[in-house]
Amino acid sequence: MTYEDYLEALEEDMEATPDSSVAVINIAPADDLVVCNLREEIVKLSNYATFRVIKCDEDLTPATDDLALIARLKKALKEKQDEYVKPIKAHLDKVQFVFKDLLACLDDIDKTNREKIAAYRAEQLRKQREADEINRQKEELARKEAAFNGTGEFTVDTTPVEAPAPVKKVSTNMGTVSTARVWKYEIVDPSQIPEEYKVIDYAKITKVVKAGCRNIPGVRIYEEETIRVMAR
Repeated sequence: MTYEDYLEALEEDMEATPDSSVAVINIAPADDLVVCNLREEIVKLSNYATFRVIKCDEDLTPATDDLALIARLKKALKEKQDEYVKPIKAHLDKVQFVFKDLLACLDDIDKTNREKIAAYRAEQLRKQREADEINRQKEELARKEAAFNGTGEFTVDTTPVEAPAPVKKVSTNMGTVSTARVWKYEIVDPSQIPEEYKVIDYAKITKVVKAGCRNIPGVRIYEEETIRVMAR
């Protein structure tokens, strides 16, 4: 076999081998024959339910049959839905994992840069406050000395100590970074928070009521008859 023959055979193998990075996924359930048949059954059941009249025990029989059929159709629809969704979700999880990892890395890098900029700015602000305090003390000392000497003249060097002003905005060809003051909060005493800012935990109440709790202040716990359906 010549080198040219080898390359030609290799190209044919590559064309015949499916690309593992590409997936063929069915995304048109509306065109699925099984789904279309299920839709027809649902339309029939909808009409039956709309015009159904229950005036005696005998009328319960067809209604019961329909409820059982509805349960079976729900199961069939769920199974059919899984046929479409599971392959998509399997690939989606893999794709999201890659991008989630990369985005998390960028978030960490972003946080590092922001923290270092914030630390630098905090140090500049500290130096500015310290310089302001030194200048204030020098002015105060000069006034006290002038008053003590009775001359009214300043002999203390009151030349202001200069501190670099914190940079509020930096612009480059790539972008701009600036600072802004925003309001935030933290909870220091939950008991002091007004009621309108508290959220009722409905999931927890449901759980304890189902577990047998029958007395919760501010909550009316009552029994209500429901219809249970078991399809065969």
